[in-house]
Amino acid sequence: MSSFLSTVTGIIQKWGPWGVFGAGVVEQIIVPIPSPIVPMGGGFFLVEKNIALKKAIEQVFFKVALPFSLGSTLGSSLVFLLAFFGGAFLINKFQRYLEFDWKDIERFKKRFFKGKVTDELLIFVFMAIPIIPSSFISAVCGAIRIKMSDFYFFTFLGLLTRGLILGFFGWWAGEAYWEMAEGVNQIESLVFLFFGLLAFALLVWGYLKRDKWLKKC
Repeated sequence: MSSFLSTVTGIIQKWGPWGVFGAGVVEQIIVPIPSPIVPMGGGFFLVEKNIALKKAIEQVFFKVALPFSLGSTLGSSLVFLLAFFGGAFLINKFQRYLEFDWKDIERFKKRFFKGKVTDELLIFVFMAIPIIPSSFISAVCGAIRIKMSDFYFFTFLGLLTRGLILGFFGWWAGEAYWEMAEGVNQIESLVFLFFGLLAFALLVWGYLKRDKWLKKC
């Protein structure tokens, strides 16, 4: 796993936004790979340090969030189509790789998706939350057989938001490291870094506990 993550960050460093796009596709197909690493790595490596907040957000959007969302939306097709056309048989057959089965999908579907107009909004919300596996939401969308146009549209918007959040965080944490290395405002940077690491720890904790969260749904 660690060698794969090193490969992903290496691709991002070498290929820039195209690397983020490619890694976005791959992380949807290889489900156990932590998806936050792609936009966070993009924000860390691709967005300039010591720039104004507005400029940083602009770079995060174009260099990280947009290519990540395009790649991940494309990559999500595999799980979505498996559930859409194959249903329980294919999902259960590949559950070892997906890390969830059809019972998880049915439980989640019954709790949150009621066949109403709000279902599309829920897709956006769940796709935007960093600790929720987007591949799982793709499978749920396939299971309820949502219109493909709606799936791709709201998935793209949700993953774009996720990419902005995580890409900005990757730049934010990197900025603190950069300032400490330069010896600028070290006390302020230490506080900045502490809260950044705390937020990162909560994100990792939420991601590792995602299976327990899904079981409770």
